[in-house]
Amino acid sequence: MFEEIRDIMVSTLDVDADTITATTNLRTDLDIDSLDLVEFVSEVEDHFGIMIPQDSLEGIQTVGDFADLVEKLNK
Repeated sequence: MFEEIRDIMVSTLDVDADTITATTNLRTDLDIDSLDLVEFVSEVEDHFGIMIPQDSLEGIQTVGDFADLVEKLNK
């Protein structure tokens, strides 16, 4: 799951895969703004065939947090 999320980040957000770990902070480490986040979430939703409720993103800080959310929603 983490690897798929990382691959989507690399292609969508143009970040280096080597810099992304489970503890990478989306905002401070990757400098993702709200527009980037919308685009990224949309790509993840399309890839996994899920819907990610906006309110579920409020507590998400790291790539690992996001991967855990996607895994939970993908069951």
